[in-house]
Amino acid sequence: MEPPDTALPKTSSVQSIERATAILKAFSTEKEELGVTELSRQLSLHKSTVSRLLASLQREGLVEENLVTRKYRLGMALVTLGGLVLQRLDVAQTARPLMRALADTTQETVIMAIIDGYEAVNVAQVPSRQIVKHIEWIGRRIPLHATAVGKVLLAYLPAAKQEEFIARGLPRYTPNTITAPDLLCQELERVRGQGIATCVEEFEVGLNTIAAPIYDHSGGVVAAVSVSGPAFRLSPEQFPSLTEHVLHTARTLSGQLGHSF
Repeated sequence: MEPPDTALPKTSSVQSIERATAILKAFSTEKEELGVTELSRQLSLHKSTVSRLLASLQREGLVEENLVTRKYRLGMALVTLGGLVLQRLDVAQTARPLMRALADTTQETVIMAIIDGYEAVNVAQVPSRQIVKHIEWIGRRIPLHATAVGKVLLAYLPAAKQEEFIARGLPRYTPNTITAPDLLCQELERVRGQGIATCVEEFEVGLNTIAAPIYDHSGGVVAAVSVSGPAFRLSPEQFPSLTEHVLHTARTLSGQLGHSF
């Protein structure tokens, strides 16, 4: 007896996406090929539902059918999508020597972050050699509107995406956090104009940061690199002297990724 479908209404597009995702995640190194019956049993879905979703995934190149075994396997379109993720990881790998040089020059912690949804994610870090330093664990998710790297990543998003982000609300983390949409828009315009973003105790009290964008070969901003340190040592008065160092690192890395200024 085939298992019944038991979740949301069958007309729900959200349900279809969730079920299609479940099918893709069912494949593994141990199970590189799966048939309709096996997927139906494993996911507790009706075979007709599995067949319909597999047909849709096949049209998009996300799965393909082995004409000999009549089973399905992951499609080549996933290689392209995975390549986009690997490209971001390659950016972090390429950046490490330049980040170490920047950390040596500034004697402060250097971070590289990428955007993921409505947040920034730290993907690489070179800590300061100073005794008192800020530790930003790799993988930590941080807000776009209250951090220097976040402001950079947000500033270069399409206007519609910026509006979408702002519409979700701007939480306050410290007394210095920008929570007014019009003020944030002015700040993002300043970032685009100067090519640099600063943050003075806006996410964490006692932490200041300066950041610049990293471009890829297509001219898009794919990451941001920053220098951060305790406010008593990295004051706003020091930002001008750090700007050229941060910009030089960002521009050099952008050049290595194929960008021409």
